[in-house]
Amino acid sequence: MLIILLTFVIGLMLTLMMLPFGYIAPEWILLINIYWAIALPSNTKMLLAFVSGFFVDIVLGQPLGISSLSYVIFIYIILSLYNSLRYMTIPQQTIMLFFLLIVKQHFFIWTFYMFGLDIDYQTLIISTLTTATLWPFIYFSLRFARRKWVVNGG
Repeated sequence: MLIILLTFVIGLMLTLMMLPFGYIAPEWILLINIYWAIALPSNTKMLLAFVSGFFVDIVLGQPLGISSLSYVIFIYIILSLYNSLRYMTIPQQTIMLFFLLIVKQHFFIWTFYMFGLDIDYQTLIISTLTTATLWPFIYFSLRFARRKWVVNGG
């Protein structure tokens, strides 16, 4: 569990480093959540998604709960599609995640409009593209870490 939490701390640091790019920056924490949900599926991953989304809201200065709710819904979908995603190739997973991320971003836009906040649609689509293209890097990096430090549960 310590390795899993360490990956989230690293993801939060990457999010902070990409802060000047705004919403164009990839969603590191979400990618880490997706990997651990696919690698070690359990219902505790939804709690981890909620807590990590809460930290993302704090770091990005968003209304509390927007990222948490969208991360929990996203990880629920990932856990529901676990059997399909687990046996897809990495390029297939990337394409599937791209389409799921577009749905997530539209939910994000909708919640922002419900709060009366403006958000740039084009930057969120660019963020979706950068997040999806980073999936192979995250997948192989975290798989290497999981095998090196023998992470079996969490």
